Amino acid sequence: MANAKPARPKAKAPKAGRGLRSAVTGQMFIQKGPATSKVGTVAIAVTPAVFKTLSARQSTITSLMETFGQTIERSRKSGRAGGFTVMIDSAGNPEIAPLPRAVPAEPAIAKDDRLDAALKAARERGRLRAAEILDQDDMLTAEQFAERLGVSRVTVNARRQKHELLGLDGAKRGFRFPTWQVDEDGKPLDALPKLFELLGDSPWGVYRFLTQRHSVLDGASAKDALTRGRTTQVLQAAESLAQGDFA
Repeated sequence: MANAKPARPKAKAPKAGRGLRSAVTGQMFIQKGPATSKVGTVAIAVTPAVFKTLSARQSTITSLMETFGQTIERSRKSGRAGGFTVMIDSAGNPEIAPLPRAVPAEPAIAKDDRLDAALKAARERGRLRAAEILDQDDMLTAEQFAERLGVSRVTVNARRQKHELLGLDGAKRGFRFPTWQVDEDGKPLDALPKLFELLGDSPWGVYRFLTQRHSVLDGASAKDALTRGRTTQVLQAAESLAQGDFA
């Protein structure tokens, strides 16, 4: 009877545990449960140099892998991205820290949208201010102003278009004429055509200039200075304003 071949010794399985190296390949094993458990082991192949470095830091590897797994699980359940940082100091000591939770950003508003909103608000403020001005007692309709001057409404509108009279457009309210632009005899301010020439065709621009106080007029308004015969100084103030100087 032929001699039976001796039984081949079985290869010993690597002991389960964190940070153990395979006798054949450079591997590290991660297992489920305590170090004495024999099941649920996952092998990760690493280079010998990496293994040598990490084998001395088994507790760090444990913390890193647990943090990694917990982060994945939280992200999966919440549907939001997550993460953590690993900082290595000059001595090779790692520090694991969670990323700060991002605060949801408010919807960005385009620059043009912000500008449009600002312009809209400014126009609304201007509209309200204009309505207040036109409602003042010294503002007359074209008919009322024509009666005061002793002329027809057609004449008033013609002189307004020639910039000989100041009429403010009130949109649906029609034009309003400030009473202070004419003296007791019904004579309008002689400087009006020149003011329109210097300041532009906007009646509201001329109105603002006439009603505002100016330092070059010793703090007086332009309309008051005109009634006191300071026409030259008023025109100089208007010219300075048109050139961008402070009046």
